[in-house]
Amino acid sequence: MTYLTPHLPFPSSSSSLPPSNSHLIISDTVASPSHFALFHLVSSALGKEKRKVIWVDFRGEGRASWEAILKKVGTPLPPLTSPQFIHITPSSLPSFIGPSSSLKNAPRLFDDNDRPSLKTTYNSILPHISENSLVILDGLTELNWIGFSSLEISKFVRAVFSKVKSIKAILVSTLHADHLPLSSSIIPQTEQGDDEILQRLLRIGQGCWWRVSHLASGRSADVMGEISSHPLSKPIGLDESEKFPHIPRSNPLQYRLEPNTVRVFAKGTGRGFL
Repeated sequence: MTYLTPHLPFPSSSSSLPPSNSHLIISDTVASPSHFALFHLVSSALGKEKRKVIWVDFRGEGRASWEAILKKVGTPLPPLTSPQFIHITPSSLPSFIGPSSSLKNAPRLFDDNDRPSLKTTYNSILPHISENSLVILDGLTELNWIGFSSLEISKFVRAVFSKVKSIKAILVSTLHADHLPLSSSIIPQTEQGDDEILQRLLRIGQGCWWRVSHLASGRSADVMGEISSHPLSKPIGLDESEKFPHIPRSNPLQYRLEPNTVRVFAKGTGRGFL
């Protein structure tokens, strides 16, 4: 079920997915995870669009959780053997207790000298990217937490995006942004930790930034969080008339999670959602 499409349509033949050659950045907060936005994209890709999805699971969510949720929203995951859904699970465990580095879908995040390295993960992703596929780098902040620098992470994203553009695929990156103020769209200037990763990703441009956050007043029975949309520099090949949706931070959409869907509505309308 593509519940965000009426509110956040993309400038492409499929208004549910970003256009080819583009990069969608999705930031969230611990109190308001952005999983529902990812499920919207994956549901559209696997369902109506019949596109390949490559999910790089840095969060360690696991396939089982996605299977359960996507089944509820009406888009079951393809079988484990299907080439339409590739689940790559990078491991931070030492080689003597973690998965073998020879497993192409379980690359190690540290080399034989225990230094952080994304080279094996990058090499695991490349063979799976195909035209119009959806590549998801899910949980970039978690890399920072285990020792990767913001520069290393941004270089990795740039390298993957370069490959994505060369094949006319789509890239989605997710990260936490709890450091951003809830009352303003201005990003703090001090580049440290989470903020530096976000700043570096925004400078890549060629797409859009969805900012998911909790309410300053906390959750209510009707509203669980907010989402705003901020266009970045235009992807190569996109016409001037084609624009990404702009939903300002000063007037964001609001949402409520329900058992089988997500209700999205204009700020302040409460239960008057579409």
